[in-house]
Amino acid sequence: MFTAFFVFLGWFIGGFVSGISGFGAMMLALPVLTLGLAPKDAILTCCIVAGPCCIQLAWLYRRYVYWPDMKWLWISCVPGCILGTLTLMVLPVGWLQIGISLLICIFLLVQLFGSRATWTLPDSVASLLVTGCASGFCNSTVSVVGVPMGIFVLLKHWDKDKARGTMSMFFMLSSLITIATQWASGLYTLYLLQISVIGTAGCFIGQSLGFKVGKHINQSIFVKFALCFLSCAAAMLFWKGLHS
Repeated sequence: MFTAFFVFLGWFIGGFVSGISGFGAMMLALPVLTLGLAPKDAILTCCIVAGPCCIQLAWLYRRYVYWPDMKWLWISCVPGCILGTLTLMVLPVGWLQIGISLLICIFLLVQLFGSRATWTLPDSVASLLVTGCASGFCNSTVSVVGVPMGIFVLLKHWDKDKARGTMSMFFMLSSLITIATQWASGLYTLYLLQISVIGTAGCFIGQSLGFKVGKHINQSIFVKFALCFLSCAAAMLFWKGLHS
């Protein structure tokens, strides 16, 4: 019951925030899950729960998906995952965590001291391929698939609905790829699958409520959500990198 409570609570909180913003569920849920689970079990549980929860989120925001861009993001995600896996074989994960956190910080500093309206990422297949590949790379190396997508939608100045719809659909694919890879590697146990059902229930409830709240937030609040998410991701990666 103790473990089930924290799994439900963590994913309810993560689901509520992701229902509002379209991202950030795992980053918020994971610290709460570690209160009742060993770190490795908490990570694997989050990966399992992310699958059905991303499907629900993609369904909730399906009307707003920008499909012309979506196909290129999907195509480039897989080679990005492969590249990340190969990189892990030659570089310590701590180096990657610190390096990616510093890149996020540079972007945030530009956003803080510059004007976001001065430059917009041009519409091109190349920018989509780079974003999809970078997301796959970050997902397979440091488990922050949302960081490249968050930067992408901010530079594109997408409205909140288009951003949430496209990101949620992209996250659905990346989470299913992760689950398939981990399942094939024999990382899942019956216990983790049972615990994940509780987390999925919490996330479904949280995302449903968050989706209703998200309809009422304006564009400026959404941008602040995205910047806050990136700041937390940078801090988390840097701290993990130092302690790897």
